[in-house]
Amino acid sequence: MPNLVGVWDPKSEEGQILKVLSTQLHRVRTPGVVTKEYISVHPGFGAALSDPGILDNGAQPARTADGRLSLLFDGELYNAGELRHRFRKVLPRDAVSTPELCLLLILAQGEDVIRLFNGLFCLTIYDRAERRLKLMSDRYGFRPLFYAQKDGALYFGSELKALCIADKGARQFDEIGTLELFCYGAPFQERTWLRGYMRLEPATILTVEQSGSRKRRYWSYKYQENAPHLDQPTYFTLFGTLLDRAVERCMDGSHRIGILLSGGYDSRSVAAAIRKHYLPIPAFTFGHSESRDVRFAAELSERLGLDHAALTDRGPYLYPYCSSIVWRTEGMLPFANTTSIRFHPLMKEKMDVFLTGVLAEFGGSHTWPQLLVARSRRSAIRAIFDHILGGRLAEVRRIFDPIFFERTFEGLRARFDESFANVENDHPLNVADCWNVIHLQPRSTYQAPSIDRPLFEARAPHMDTELVDFLLTIPPYARLEQRVYKKMIAYRFPEIRDIPCTNSGRPIDPHFASEYTKMLVSYAGAKTLGPVRKLFHRPIPLGREFRDLNDDFREEPELVHKVLRPLLDSGVYPSSIFNRRAIEEVVDEHYQKNGRHDNILALMISLGLAAKFFLHEDLSSLPGSTFQP
Repeated sequence: MPNLVGVWDPKSEEGQILKVLSTQLHRVRTPGVVTKEYISVHPGFGAALSDPGILDNGAQPARTADGRLSLLFDGELYNAGELRHRFRKVLPRDAVSTPELCLLLILAQGEDVIRLFNGLFCLTIYDRAERRLKLMSDRYGFRPLFYAQKDGALYFGSELKALCIADKGARQFDEIGTLELFCYGAPFQERTWLRGYMRLEPATILTVEQSGSRKRRYWSYKYQENAPHLDQPTYFTLFGTLLDRAVERCMDGSHRIGILLSGGYDSRSVAAAIRKHYLPIPAFTFGHSESRDVRFAAELSERLGLDHAALTDRGPYLYPYCSSIVWRTEGMLPFANTTSIRFHPLMKEKMDVFLTGVLAEFGGSHTWPQLLVARSRRSAIRAIFDHILGGRLAEVRRIFDPIFFERTFEGLRARFDESFANVENDHPLNVADCWNVIHLQPRSTYQAPSIDRPLFEARAPHMDTELVDFLLTIPPYARLEQRVYKKMIAYRFPEIRDIPCTNSGRPIDPHFASEYTKMLVSYAGAKTLGPVRKLFHRPIPLGREFRDLNDDFREEPELVHKVLRPLLDSGVYPSSIFNRRAIEEVVDEHYQKNGRHDNILALMISLGLAAKFFLHEDLSSLPGSTFQP
């Protein structure tokens, strides 16, 4: 993925701006990866794009004829050709690049034309005459764009490190942001764990000028609760047709395309929709050979004509890579969730772009008992809080200083309640799905591909705007437990209907009543057998998960002895925030008493290393060839 960096500082001369840009570009470079660097510098403003050349966007920035406006574009549009045809009367006859297309359409139609941009992107527009900067995110905020306003200047970039190296002031933990990181497993809303360092929210335009800054949303994610109700065959037929078109848009380009394939619904639906003339393409699955993901993905690949490879490594993979992972993911999620870095050389041999099934949450409500019985928006919000945070609070409270936790928890709870102001639906299932996509996905699921920058580019057909607009018209009863989604796969792709899914271990059953009965029986059976297995010390067989992170942590004690404890000793975890005695108890329980604290340990290590790198500028533990392809 390209790496965008920049600074807006009206009091600085062009030479000073260029110096800051050079420092930012140096910090985000990856050893061994050749990129083109596009730079735009003016008095008071500068931006640059480090482009590995995977996307065919051409030279940047795009400029108006008089040079007043300039635009830098990070990402891609799946519908660039369609936009050129639709607006051919206002575009020049000569072919224009995607950045030029964006600039011309914004000039001709106004900035709200961005609603029509079908793709994953962020962009900057600078008005040299007015010294006005605009930062824009796509509908979902898929591509990270961070910014910080300090002393009359604004720094921005695809990565936090680009801001930190430019910001010469003191940096500190954001207290509520840090608590939210541990409670949600990722930063929440616009905040990060660094005070004053924000992430641009989905569908947002941030305008910065000398008179001040302001934000506005240009699109709202919401289910159309007044849309006409159709029958199930119509829903799943249209779903399949639009998914086919979305996948076809994502197959465009001159670079090698592969797919990250699991045994779940999301990636299998994308794989099945790839038209035969593109095949075979490589398909990669992470996991042990006996895991469901690997076994079912291999079957899917054989049926669909994919070139399948299981990425399996029984050796140590956490301690050797934790510093490299955190350098790229910057403490924004548990490092153990993004360990694909060890397979990058193998993956790079076969692909540059990977398809992913991410964000198929649009295709159906994920429910739990408290949500199903909720009868109002307010009761839905309570159910969401209990489901997302309720089970974590006791463990999270334990590792924090008691005074700190009590002082900041009310702020966390207030921000949770405030986050529903952007959720415009009233039906409980719609409220839950909207809140998830607006607030949780951009901070976790969409942050995960940062581990793959700059070697790969991600494409997500399920985030195609035409497909999403349709899915937002399906009422809750029709998509409950992904009813429409499962029917679409079963009837549109019958050749893979009998291959079990990772989630359930069973083939797709498009008949909701029978499937739900089997799910309840299976759940009851698991609850009954669990204590029996525990009594006889029989491990639960690998199923949906391709690994047991708790055991994997125990097999690598270096994570404690060579990473966590040295970080604790160094003082990167402020005693005013963290409770070291409790952290030591958690470590002892995990390693000596078979405790299950992998998530807390992964977050502690991620945040500690991130603080070392970005608060204290200590890069001593980083391998020099961390990202050598």
